[in-house]
Amino acid sequence: MLIWITRASCARDERMRQTVKRRILLVGSARTELALHTDAFAADGETRFGAFTGNTVPGGPLSYAGVAVTRLGGEAILCSAVGDDQYGRDLVKFYEDLGMDTRFVKTVRGGASPLGVTAERADGERRSYRSSVLSEAIDCDLIEDAFTTLPDAVWLSLEIPVAAAARVTALAREKKIPVFADGEHIPADFPLDALGDVTLIALGAEAAKRYTGIEPRSAQSNLEAAVALAKIIHAGTYMFRAGVGGAFAFKGNFSYYIPYVEGADARLNELFVPAMILEYLRSAKTVRAARYASTVIARAAARGGEPITAVPTETEVLRYILEHEVEL
Repeated sequence: MLIWITRASCARDERMRQTVKRRILLVGSARTELALHTDAFAADGETRFGAFTGNTVPGGPLSYAGVAVTRLGGEAILCSAVGDDQYGRDLVKFYEDLGMDTRFVKTVRGGASPLGVTAERADGERRSYRSSVLSEAIDCDLIEDAFTTLPDAVWLSLEIPVAAAARVTALAREKKIPVFADGEHIPADFPLDALGDVTLIALGAEAAKRYTGIEPRSAQSNLEAAVALAKIIHAGTYMFRAGVGGAFAFKGNFSYYIPYVEGADARLNELFVPAMILEYLRSAKTVRAARYASTVIARAAARGGEPITAVPTETEVLRYILEHEVEL
C-alpha cells in the first residue's frame, strides 16, 4: 500500500512525534575528521604547494549517527571510545552540547583518539584514510553496561571487534530490541555469520560482492546477491547501498528500490541507517523508513556545507516532504 503525506497528516504526525522520544543505542567508532581541499592530488613521491584549505570536524560513523538521531527527534545513547587527548575531549563536548548521552563513551588513558583524513579535489574525488585505533576498547563489558539504559533500538556499525558486535546482537535478541547492522565500514574479514539474527543488514556493493561473489548492479543481480547473503546471515531486511541515499532492499517476499540523491556528498550516506531506525520505530514499515532516510539525505544535500552540520531537524524533513510531495 502506498502512503502519501498530506498537509493534515504531516501536522498530525509532527504532533505525535513530539510526544514520544525514542532511545537509540549507537555502537561504533568516533573520529575527528581532518578535511583537506585541494586542486589536485600529489603523485607518489611528489610534494604539492598551493593555497590549500582545510578544517577539522567531528566525524566517524558514531558522530553522524548521533547527530542524525538527535536532530530527527530521538535520544542518542553513545557507546564508543576516545583517547584522553584534545581530540577526544572535543568530541565528547560536541556530543554533550547536542544533548547526547555520553556515559558509555570510554576515555582510554594514554590513548590517542582515532582520526580520519580526507583529501578532496574540486571535482569531488576523494582520498581517505581512517584510523582504527581504540576499536578494541569497545568491548563486551562496555556494551553490557550500555544496554542497562533500556534502548528502544540499536544501531551497530560493523567496524568494531567481532566479539563485541556479536554481543550487541545477542543482547538485542535477548531483550527483543530491533538491531540494525550497518556495514558501511565493515572490514574485509568480518564474519557476518557471527552476528546471528538482525533486523536489518546494510552493505555497500563492494562488500556485498565480497560476501556473495555477486556484484549487485541490476535487478536480477541484486536479488541473487540478497538470496546468497541470506544463506550467511538471517535478517528481516537485506539492503545494498546504491549511490548516496539510494538502496536496494530484499525482505524475503518482496524487494524494492530507493532512488539515489543526485549530487549528494558521499559522507551523507552515514545518515541512512540511523534515520531509518527512527521512522521504523514510528511506523514499523521498512519501506517507509528507507524512503524517509533518503529524504533526510536529500534535505541535507540541499542545504550543502559540511555534512555533519547539514543534518536537518525532524520538522525540516516533514516540511520538505510536504513541499516536494514526497511519497513514503
